[in-house]
Amino acid sequence: MNPPCLKFVGPLKLVTTVIVLAGIMLPSLSWSQSQTTDIRPHALRLAGDEIKAEFSGQTHEGAYNFNAGGQARNNYVETHQKDGRTIYKEQGFANRGVWFVSNETLCFVYDNDMMGGGCFRVYKVENCYYFYSDQFEERTDELDRNYWTARSVRQGEVPKCEAAIS
Repeated sequence: MNPPCLKFVGPLKLVTTVIVLAGIMLPSLSWSQSQTTDIRPHALRLAGDEIKAEFSGQTHEGAYNFNAGGQARNNYVETHQKDGRTIYKEQGFANRGVWFVSNETLCFVYDNDMMGGGCFRVYKVENCYYFYSDQFEERTDELDRNYWTARSVRQGEVPKCEAAIS
């Protein structure tokens, strides 16, 4: 017996519906990677001018503070202006500051002292950017902690990183 919602759907329409729904849901599923997934073996490490080229004049939508299931608890939007200024927005609040590259890392200093700022090693998988805090020493074996602290994608883009990792 078919469930009531599928009562009038033939086999071909059912398969088509499943394919369409999978296509709609895949981008959101790819965004739910676990923070314990080490993306580095499948990623391009950005440094110096590469970081400047990827972030200058760009707005990124990002997330951090992930739960064990890989779902972000905090989302943000950050605009990296060409002149080195930045505007960070989260939960209706905007914070201004500066961004720059130092020691092959992407760094932030915000006007609001409550904002942490700091520097991050940046890795790119497809169109996704992963940030590793420079507060943690870079090691090849990071099994005792989460691998990355935040990730982003250019505003308006659908993340394509899952396929490169699986």
